[in-house]
Amino acid sequence: MPSHWGRLHWYVASATLVGVGAFVWALPQVSLRVGLAVIVAVAVAEWFSVTIRDDMTVSLTNFVIIVVYVVMGPAAAIVAALGAVPVILIQASDQRALRLFFNVSQFALSAGAAGLAYEFLLRTFDAGFPSALGLLAVTLSACVYSLVNYALVSGIVSLTSPDTFFATLWSTVPATLVQIPSSVALSTLAALLWLQSPWAVLFMAVPILVARYALTTFQQLENAYDEMVRGFVTAIEIKDLYTRGHSERVSELSVMVAEELGVTYEQRRLTAYAALLHDVGKVGVPLCVINKPGPLDDDEFAEIKKHPTIGAEILRDIDFLAPAIDIVRYHHERLDGRGYPHGIGEEELSDIVRIVTAVDAFDAMTSTRSYRQALTVEAAIAELRRCAGRQFDPRMVEALASVVDRVGWIPTTDFASQAQLGGHTIPLGTAQERLERARSDRSEMSS
Repeated sequence: MPSHWGRLHWYVASATLVGVGAFVWALPQVSLRVGLAVIVAVAVAEWFSVTIRDDMTVSLTNFVIIVVYVVMGPAAAIVAALGAVPVILIQASDQRALRLFFNVSQFALSAGAAGLAYEFLLRTFDAGFPSALGLLAVTLSACVYSLVNYALVSGIVSLTSPDTFFATLWSTVPATLVQIPSSVALSTLAALLWLQSPWAVLFMAVPILVARYALTTFQQLENAYDEMVRGFVTAIEIKDLYTRGHSERVSELSVMVAEELGVTYEQRRLTAYAALLHDVGKVGVPLCVINKPGPLDDDEFAEIKKHPTIGAEILRDIDFLAPAIDIVRYHHERLDGRGYPHGIGEEELSDIVRIVTAVDAFDAMTSTRSYRQALTVEAAIAELRRCAGRQFDPRMVEALASVVDRVGWIPTTDFASQAQLGGHTIPLGTAQERLERARSDRSEMSS
């Protein structure tokens, strides 16, 4: 075997080997005409799959598979899995061979397990289709299909992301709870129609489209959430000339740090939203303060310190953003309780808040602003480490250091034009150094 093979390749190879065994068993039992028909049916179902999370999709393939094994048996259901081949070859943009071997084997194993479970349950219940016990057998076998299918996919996800197997499997429960009842109902009706006449199944077009619409609501809702959040970010960056791209960078880097720390998918999604929105309260800060070239005076800084509270207030009545509100409210707090605006201590700061706080400071330091040049990555990490334990969580700082080193993070030197600075130049030195110089200048003037 190639020396570069890892756990993912061995996992896919194992699933493929078992899948090949299933095809060897099934193919001799299915006629060419039936095989082609079920393959086309699965290909159509797979073509219209729907994303339920970034790395997992669902389709109406399970509906087709259930009908096939109820009417024709498990062997035909296994052969039907070959319908995924053309779809993967057309739609896959990377790792095409790996996806092909795994996905086809995944469908074959799920279909075989469900079909064999269905036949076993019919024998156990001493029942036939469409009796009450036969319908129970359809329902239980559909559960077997979903369990095997999602378990195999969860194995892939757990090998390619920080998510554990069981956490990934659990994240599919909402879609499964919607999918199984509708799949059982539709497949039962389709099987009944098929037993009357194969052409009668064409009457299933409308309810099938309804079922697909139910699945697409997951995708549409996620897209609507993303568009709403992006709208907030656009509003911030139209007003704040000097930090355009800051929210996106903080979100991207915060998610990578969360992955480095093994944070679950749902928490990473929250992290992405919260980091994008962490500065939304700046829309309530006077424009002359936000875009002032040079250090802020005490009154101006007092205005800036209000933006976490304003942001939390803006998001207060948006239900799906409720988990992100504390991140927006507390992203300028410190472990030692000396942050703003509330001065709370570490016991009230979640891990997500601590991630966003560290990444926000890092991106601010490594970005050229109206009042100073960008620091190097090394200098910014050194500053975070200097303040670790008091201002920043040491775990988050080290995870951040590991991520920026691995991805080769580059400071952001793009900046608004000098014309937008109103003739001012960008001063050198850190904010602390400039603050100390300003205090020294004021002391000399007063003396």
